[in-house]
Amino acid sequence: MKKVMFMAAVTAFSINASASSVVQDAPILIGDSFGFVEGPVWDAKHQRFLFSDIPNNKTYSYDLKGTLSVFDENSGYANGLAIDPKGNLWAARHDRKLSYLQNNGEKVIAAATYNGKPLNSPNDVTVKSDGSVWFTDPPFGIQGYGPQKAEEEQPVRGIYRYLDGEFQLVSGVLKLPNGIAFSPDESFLYVADTSDGWVYRFTVNGQAIGDKTPFAKVNAPSASEPMADGVEVDQKGNVYVAGPGGVGVFDKKGHQIDYIAIDAGHISNLEIGGKHQDLLMVTAYNKVLLFKMK
Repeated sequence: MKKVMFMAAVTAFSINASASSVVQDAPILIGDSFGFVEGPVWDAKHQRFLFSDIPNNKTYSYDLKGTLSVFDENSGYANGLAIDPKGNLWAARHDRKLSYLQNNGEKVIAAATYNGKPLNSPNDVTVKSDGSVWFTDPPFGIQGYGPQKAEEEQPVRGIYRYLDGEFQLVSGVLKLPNGIAFSPDESFLYVADTSDGWVYRFTVNGQAIGDKTPFAKVNAPSASEPMADGVEVDQKGNVYVAGPGGVGVFDKKGHQIDYIAIDAGHISNLEIGGKHQDLLMVTAYNKVLLFKMK
């Protein structure tokens, strides 16, 4: 267990947030010696963030008192995390499974196959207000970022929906579906495609979604390859994208309104939380950062 003081300034990396309209200048560095961090989620009931360290097969907890501790010693190489209306913690796992942890401590495997064949490697996950769990299934976990390499057996790299034992393929149109999030009114679903760096927007029609529409691509100040990983949406409908060298922030029309530069090997994911939804956690390769939002 490790305690980190909230007001500590970070000097271990550089950030260009002085002109940011979204975050204050100095975040705290929660840690910089993880394997590869991902999937942060805000646990409002317990007033804490949870996040994954994929290669080390662990999930960590970080509370508002500054205490960092191991939450799950055997996460199934979890990547994305989400909490449903019942308080269950869902995990998209690189051991090719989708699972949830109940309040009583029991871990349940919800899905491991589709049409009789193993999933690729569930990557990121979000929960709709009706309790349905939506997740992406690119092949990263079986390409060396999981417990073992394997061949893809699914014909597409899909976006899936799970609810009460019913499991369906919602879409297979993206080449490398990754980050996933709903708009506040759940009329839109945003999904990152890491293959081309775009975040696509889909209209939501009950259990189905419409055609993909290009929504946003992060414009980084320095020349870099297009990249899009994790996606988060705030209460105003602004969309945050883990992109090349930092986080791009877009309004509801897809116009980039902010960029937070972070010096890290890969900006993987992000989550808004805190008592007043005023904290932004960013996972960035081996680092976890926490920003105070304006």
